[in-house]
Amino acid sequence: MKLSEVILRSHQLEEIKGFYGTLLGLDVLEDQPLKISFQAGSTRFTFCKASMNEQTHYHIAFTIPTNKYSEAKQWLNGRGISLFSKDGQNEFIFENWNATAMYFYDPDGNLVEFIAHHTLNNSTNEVFGPQHLLRISEIGLPSDNVSQAAQDLKDNFGLELWSGDGVQFAALGDAEGLLIVVDKQRLWFPDGSTPGIFETKVTMEGTNLGRIVLQSGLYEISNLK
Repeated sequence: MKLSEVILRSHQLEEIKGFYGTLLGLDVLEDQPLKISFQAGSTRFTFCKASMNEQTHYHIAFTIPTNKYSEAKQWLNGRGISLFSKDGQNEFIFENWNATAMYFYDPDGNLVEFIAHHTLNNSTNEVFGPQHLLRISEIGLPSDNVSQAAQDLKDNFGLELWSGDGVQFAALGDAEGLLIVVDKQRLWFPDGSTPGIFETKVTMEGTNLGRIVLQSGLYEISNLK
């Protein structure tokens, strides 16, 4: 499963443009007063204008090549982006996922992740750059009822539970793309921040065709191709 488009909200589009477009070097596809879109590998990535009192904070992850983790860390450091550190550690190994991740924040306080899935055949000999943000591979979907939301997604799109207990945490999809459904009271790893429920739209590929709305209409998930 792959995430072909992700649409989020932000109250400071100019700062977001500077971060993703200038600092991270992603191609800007559309730049309007009320929205800005980027291309992150195979994923179109859009922020729409939020109200000033809507302090959004999402969790999103970008896949990077399996052999470029250390180089990606140096690349971020060279751009003045500080990695989140816990107990002096800024490298997080997920043995059950066979993956390694690093985390940092964008201007909205979104918890952004670079993750190298070592089961994927995506190594490269090129010098690391913006083109190696291969796709958005995770989007967090905090929920009032994880088990029900996960079941709805399974029933509508044929998704499988890839990781988690399905009650507090359900990662649905595969290493290429995951919908991370978490209990809204469960703190995000690794920074311990409280998940927020904000308008989110996701378009997928590689699943059953369909469309579903969750969380009182705030989440719209679809595969209409």
